[in-house]
Amino acid sequence: MSRLVHIEHTYEVDAGHLWRSCVSYDDLKKTMAGLIKYQGLPDGELTAGQSIEITVDLPLFVPKMPWWIEVIERDDTRCILKTSERGGSIKSYLHTMTVRDEGQGVSSLIDHIEFDAGWLSGPMSLWIGYMYRARNKPRRRLLGLPR
Repeated sequence: MSRLVHIEHTYEVDAGHLWRSCVSYDDLKKTMAGLIKYQGLPDGELTAGQSIEITVDLPLFVPKMPWWIEVIERDDTRCILKTSERGGSIKSYLHTMTVRDEGQGVSSLIDHIEFDAGWLSGPMSLWIGYMYRARNKPRRRLLGLPR
């Protein structure tokens, strides 16, 4: 039972600045603080061909679980990052992240997630949508923008 989640945010920064933030593991940890804790994330940036196994700690009563990330594509010219992920009840999780230059120092971040969590796909789509929307405020702070 595959589901789609599509989230867009606009930022008053140039696309290159936003892109560098989006491919940084350090910024990933900061934008997800309070939502997910990561153990085992590497330093630096997501790199094409990279395959990692980490542990994620979700809020509430969900136990820590292994999570696998494979970076399928990173195109710095077109500002596109594609990952294939899985873990817990999620059988497949294909994430395409695109940064689009809107002109005049404005850019958009588009997250497109196609995933399958079996019978949990409905509730997971709500959590995934919430999680990606919640990253907006911390990302704005990281970019030095007002909330």
